[in-house]
Amino acid sequence: MTHTEIVTILSPAPVGAVPHDSAFKHTDVDGDRLLISTARFDDGTPGLYFRTDPNGSSLPLAELPALIARLQVIADAATAEAATNP
Repeated sequence: MTHTEIVTILSPAPVGAVPHDSAFKHTDVDGDRLLISTARFDDGTPGLYFRTDPNGSSLPLAELPALIARLQVIADAATAEAATNP
C-alpha cells in the first residue's frame, strides 16, 4: 500500500504584522485575497499591514464603504495595542 502525505508549510507572519480580530479579509471573484490588519513598527509605532496574493486583489466599489469603516477599526485596534504593549 502506498501512502501519500501532503505537508503544508506556512511561513511566519512578516515582521510588524500583528494578527488581530479587527482584520479585513476579502477574496475577489478569481480567488485573489486581500488582508489588512494591525501592524507595529520596530519603535512601537502602530500602523496598518496590507497583504495581497501576487496578482493583487480587486474590491468592488460597492464594498468600499465597508473597507473604509474597517480601516478605522483596524487603526483604533493598532493604537490600543501599542498603548497596552509599549
